Amino acid sequence: MQKLNRRKCPIVKGVSLALGIGLMSPIYAQDAEEATDNAEEQSQGMEVISVTGIRGSLLRAMDTKREAVGVVDGISSEDIGKFPDTNLAESLQRITGVSIDRVNGEGSRVTVRGFGADFNLVTLNGRQLPTNSGLGRSFDFGDLASEGVAGVEIYKTGKAFVPTGGIGATINILSVKPLKNPGLNSSFGLKAVNDTSTIKGDAFTPEVSGIYSNTFLDDRLGVAFLGSIQERNNGAQSATTNFFSEVDGATIRDGVSLDGTQPTEGDIVGIPRNIVYQLSEIERTRTNAQLTLQYAATDDFTVTLDYTYAKQEVSNSYNDVSYWVAQVPDEVLWSSGPIVSPLVYTEFQREPDFPHAAGGGASKNEMKSLGLNLEWWVNDDLKLTLDHHDSSSERSPDDLIRGSNSFLTVAGLRGASRASTTIDYRGDIPVTTTTANDPLSPDDMRLTGSVFSNSWARMDIEQTQFSGKWHLDSDQTIDFGAAISKVANFESSSSVQRNTWGEPQASALGSMTDLMTPASLSGVFDSFDAGDQINNNFFTFDYTEVAARAAFLESLDPSNPLYLAPDSGNPLGSCGNGFCPDFDQGFGNNFEEETVSAFVQYRIQGDIGDYPYSLQLGLRYEETDVLSSSASRNYTRVEWVAATEFIARDDDTEVPSGLEATYDNWLPSLDFDTEIHEDMKLRYSYSTTIARAPYGSLIGSLNIANFIQYNSSGLYRATGSIGNPGLLPYESENHDVSYEWYYGDASYFSIGYFNKTVSNFIASTIREDVAIFPDLAFPGFGPLFTDAIAALGGTPSNQEIRDWIFANRGGEAGVEADPNGGGIITGIVGRDQPATFDLDTLINSDEELTIDGWEVALQHDFEETGFGFILNATFANTDREFNRFLNEAQFALPGLSDTRNAILYYDKDGIQVRLAYNWRDEWLSFAGGRQPGYVAAYEQWDMNASYDFANGLVVFFEAINLTDETTRGFARDDLQVAGVTQTGPRYNFGFRYSF
Repeated sequence: MQKLNRRKCPIVKGVSLALGIGLMSPIYAQDAEEATDNAEEQSQGMEVISVTGIRGSLLRAMDTKREAVGVVDGISSEDIGKFPDTNLAESLQRITGVSIDRVNGEGSRVTVRGFGADFNLVTLNGRQLPTNSGLGRSFDFGDLASEGVAGVEIYKTGKAFVPTGGIGATINILSVKPLKNPGLNSSFGLKAVNDTSTIKGDAFTPEVSGIYSNTFLDDRLGVAFLGSIQERNNGAQSATTNFFSEVDGATIRDGVSLDGTQPTEGDIVGIPRNIVYQLSEIERTRTNAQLTLQYAATDDFTVTLDYTYAKQEVSNSYNDVSYWVAQVPDEVLWSSGPIVSPLVYTEFQREPDFPHAAGGGASKNEMKSLGLNLEWWVNDDLKLTLDHHDSSSERSPDDLIRGSNSFLTVAGLRGASRASTTIDYRGDIPVTTTTANDPLSPDDMRLTGSVFSNSWARMDIEQTQFSGKWHLDSDQTIDFGAAISKVANFESSSSVQRNTWGEPQASALGSMTDLMTPASLSGVFDSFDAGDQINNNFFTFDYTEVAARAAFLESLDPSNPLYLAPDSGNPLGSCGNGFCPDFDQGFGNNFEEETVSAFVQYRIQGDIGDYPYSLQLGLRYEETDVLSSSASRNYTRVEWVAATEFIARDDDTEVPSGLEATYDNWLPSLDFDTEIHEDMKLRYSYSTTIARAPYGSLIGSLNIANFIQYNSSGLYRATGSIGNPGLLPYESENHDVSYEWYYGDASYFSIGYFNKTVSNFIASTIREDVAIFPDLAFPGFGPLFTDAIAALGGTPSNQEIRDWIFANRGGEAGVEADPNGGGIITGIVGRDQPATFDLDTLINSDEELTIDGWEVALQHDFEETGFGFILNATFANTDREFNRFLNEAQFALPGLSDTRNAILYYDKDGIQVRLAYNWRDEWLSFAGGRQPGYVAAYEQWDMNASYDFANGLVVFFEAINLTDETTRGFARDDLQVAGVTQTGPRYNFGFRYSF
């Protein structure tokens, strides 16, 4: 038997927590003027003291934060080619108010002040970055390596010059610019990654990165190139429960209570439907490259051309085993109310089968961005900038056999399966034990259902921005600008699904003994306290081998139960059968947004008595045109085929359908700060910001249920759905107040209060009695039907009406009697009125939501000792929390939680050591319908240590998730475990050489 154990790291798990990886405090990259001043001082022989490493970043960060207008946080590279974390999202989580979602144990998307990824805008050098999320707007930071990033700015308050799209924040990624750091600056790094979560993958995978930056022609010409290739093998071991239904406690009467207690009326009882143990393996290759050319033609005119490329190839595979239950407990131990969960759940002989599944797929994400920037100082007082970029991001399947995501299941023959099943939810992980009617044997496994899926997404952005800065005098400036942005977004998917999930006896493959490998879960879930109790036996298999054999048998014999004829109506894959994905993208969903914007911003600095102040007023205007195109079935007629069956028929084609809309927004902003003491500042900011609706809410397709109900009593029911591209953006009114005390060279304390009131949330509604197909005549809305009722009198049945029409109006257009009884009556345009439909659609609701909270940060450097620490925390609240004790649909915003960070560092004599702790409180992950989903509080320790040999060589060691933390999701109550996952620690060893 194959025993599956997670690979252990060669480093002892008890390595000292005195090492660490840490947060870089808020910072901007140095602007061009500062870099030029430094270069001039060097050329004149003046001594310039450059502080690098952790402390240097903190010094630059604090100075920038102090001089910033409004609330702006960020991170910078300590030195060229050295970003604080291996992943941008993992660095951002250490900023106050920022938390992240992890995918495969790595930071992926960010939440800022409780607003998820779709509510935040990500830009590169001020340009909107395309995404490949399809129906959403979220950006995946996993696509970008961190080596080529000079810094990241997080604008938490609205600015007139900042592009719209971020209610939580606008996150601007800064790339390396050679003229900002004149001379030769280059670095090469090699890293070995040991991910302990993988079971089957390589113990070590490589990461190679390099960056070259140099200037020529007296520092007028600059070139920078960076490249990185990262390979990573990782795994995830999870247990998932689907709480299929919630019932009132009064309905729970079956089952013997193990302690004599039962749910009572009014209790909300969650009943599990199944438990799934899954072992996943992921292989990822990430390739990044960036080329930047800069030319300062004169002291006043600079041209920058840059190209950015990012590709991420991800392949995954998994095996799992499921234990389904009938939701009728025979023995049960209940928790106490009013939310009741089974602590121990047992069934006997109710759901005897337990399917085994295998699946996986591969996808490729590719981003390209070409940009041109022209900067011209017209004179000492006026600077003009013209910026244009053409960018795209695309996600596509990357496996001809498996597609984007596919799986196949097998199950044991009846009688060779479970006699009883017990699920114990009292530990960190659900523990399932079973008794069997007969020993589990590979001879009993048979093919059941399968799904082969593909998905595509692409976004293209063309953006041209013109801006200017006019210095009226030394204390007053005016910023102004205009821009046009064109976004084209495409999303499509395909699915080839065989819904043969039931009796496995009918499998045409017969025995699959040679394809099954016996395995055990013993020792797999070692990160959980109760994981050592899970020792279930099951079978692993390669689902592509099973699919290949099934497809081969299908092709041999059309009488085979697996055979799917081309005209059977079942979806077929591109290989001509039901055991491969379909690579036809179809029409898909297409969205076009064109936004024209303009802004003006005025800033004045002065003194109010003895207190210096700065006031900035801004106004931004935007007008957006939206075109949402999709494909709808081409319905041509309605046939009355039986007494109660009116069916809308299409001609088996799709026709493009499109919906258009236009909206505009005026977005004011105000920032005021004053120095109440030489080392103390007070700030206030007000702004209005927007975030556009997800593309999934703007789909322009029209769909109807082709079955229509109608009778002489007045019953008429015809339904469908339609998109709404006219949805207005979410709109937030924001207030920020903060106090900052800079009491040392690299030490400060800050506390801030924020308040956001958000409107224009999206809600469902029904458009009633819409004649969406003018030529789709309904046979019940015409003289045939009304004449029959008049002749028959009263409220005759539909069958009586049909009989009268065939007997008295036979031979008329659309009346086709069947000699054997029955017949078809078809609606005729001009005689019968068109069918009308009640359409589900989306609108902007009147709901408002307020989020407020506090952000606190303390950064302290012990100066000459080399030691220091950073502490920050965010406390967020909302007036619309989900009420778990109310069993009905509710409006609530997912993602809101408190966060805390603690970083200890040492930076002296070439030694850098950092220890970072990150904590995120429990948060609502979704609120679909009545039942919510939550993610439990999560904490993580990361660490980093490096030594600089003073000759350009730095060696380092990093550890991510050092204490092997696990994630946990649950439904209405913490005991209702929706899923737990372990990903294990990750260790990096390497060196970096700079010259």
